[in-house]
Amino acid sequence: MATLGRPFRLGMLYDMRSDKIIAGATLWDPQNLTNNTSTYVQPYTGFEVITDDSLQNKAHALGVEANLKLSMVGGLVDISGSAKYAENFQQTRHETRLSLKYSTTTHFEQLTMKHLGKVNLDHPDLHDADLATHVVTGVLYGAEAFFVFDRTITKYEDKGISVVR
Repeated sequence: MATLGRPFRLGMLYDMRSDKIIAGATLWDPQNLTNNTSTYVQPYTGFEVITDDSLQNKAHALGVEANLKLSMVGGLVDISGSAKYAENFQQTRHETRLSLKYSTTTHFEQLTMKHLGKVNLDHPDLHDADLATHVVTGVLYGAEAFFVFDRTITKYEDKGISVVR
């Protein structure tokens, strides 16, 4: 799931019904989380050129699934960081746009299976409270940046792509 600038951490509770992080609530104490976390190096760097300015294409570039896209459009999710790209559209028909998506990852952290049973919870009352639908069990650390290049087209130019010779 794309974070869209939201501060996800291992062990956090998340409610998919409202697309909200349950702040300050985890099923385990910080030391227990630290003792039961595995970290793997996962280096990656890549880029993608985007020529379609539609919301559908932007959601795809951000890695957003259908239910989260609806929450974005409906204003249920406050987005920040590179996810603000989804709110940036061409201003006029007399503009052409090209976007460059830069992605990089460094490492992946995940909870081990050793402490996931209900008998191992430090705060079992949170499990029974129906506050959340999910627990964050893995986080891929990295960054994305979108570079947006706009150009105003004069009435004498064609908006189509021309080949440079």
